[in-house]
Amino acid sequence: MRSLLIPIFSFMALLAFIGFSTSRNTTTASWRPLFQNDSSGRRLFGNKSVLLRAVKQGCPIRVAWGEKLPDGTTDIEYAAPDFTSLINDSDLVVQFPASMIQTDYMHARKAFLKTDPPVSWRALMSTDGHYHQFHQDLTTGTVTRIMYLRASMCWYAFTTAGDNDAFPDMAIDNGIVLDSIVRKP
Repeated sequence: MRSLLIPIFSFMALLAFIGFSTSRNTTTASWRPLFQNDSSGRRLFGNKSVLLRAVKQGCPIRVAWGEKLPDGTTDIEYAAPDFTSLINDSDLVVQFPASMIQTDYMHARKAFLKTDPPVSWRALMSTDGHYHQFHQDLTTGTVTRIMYLRASMCWYAFTTAGDNDAFPDMAIDNGIVLDSIVRKP
């Protein structure tokens, strides 16, 4: 009889272990939108504190920004920063690596890399809504355009935090506002 009880108790223990391990809510990490600001830095979605906490924990981040034109066409761009600053424990400022300028951002069939001359783009964005970029002619090395803008930005982190089902509308009216532009010869 005793030899029969050991396998029964072992089987019951195994069932209990399986039940406990499968009943836990295990959330896997993925890219989640944690915060969205408008072009003035005001909250549109999520929680900036959750974003800042994710950055402090070392979670990688991405930023998306976009606009909706009066004719209904939209453009949403995503970039991963290569430099991030946490400012006064209240805002993020990120810098993006150089990317090539496209010939068109609203029509996929017209999108090619600008080659005459080849021009790269670098930018800085902040959770307060400001957006600074410049264009550089790769042939001469000169900066050809400097832009000061404000933009609605959606901030993602690779984390388990956040709401899996909620995704903000990123192509919004006045999603990108040009404050000034400096063109250089």
